[in-house]
Amino acid sequence: MNASKTEQKQVFIKPYTQIPELEKAIKTIREMDFDKMVISVIGNLGEDNIAEREKWMFQEKKLKAFFKELLGMHTEFDTFYNPELGRLFVAGFLVSTFSNLIGKKAIGGLFGGPFGILRGLGISEAEASLDIEKLKNGDSFLVARGDRLNIEILKNKIKNIV
Repeated sequence: MNASKTEQKQVFIKPYTQIPELEKAIKTIREMDFDKMVISVIGNLGEDNIAEREKWMFQEKKLKAFFKELLGMHTEFDTFYNPELGRLFVAGFLVSTFSNLIGKKAIGGLFGGPFGILRGLGISEAEASLDIEKLKNGDSFLVARGDRLNIEILKNKIKNIV
């Protein structure tokens, strides 16, 4: 019997303080043509004030168009209000995870939800805590999932993009 080996997927997560740096990293990944790697972006709109609703809705529309252009027209995009972090945006493969309902609330909108999602991806507790702090402070995260070899190539390719 010939059993096929499937390599366990690995996750790579990298914070970016500036959207242009994130954009450059994503463009670099697209040039590499990883057909078995999936990408997501998690960020904080920084607007949790209901009085600013029109402002964050405008930002949301711009970001949705931006990520669809950058990641492909079929890229999922959504935003969530999280009581711990404010208004988050998610693009790519993690949208469905953030959208999963627990009771009547999306996981992304629950206190501790984003932390739990990172832990579920295999991120250590210490790193997930640091990532949540960075997210709270306005960083955006590139999250890539793929086989070990592609993740290593990716790390080397984008390590110098701040």
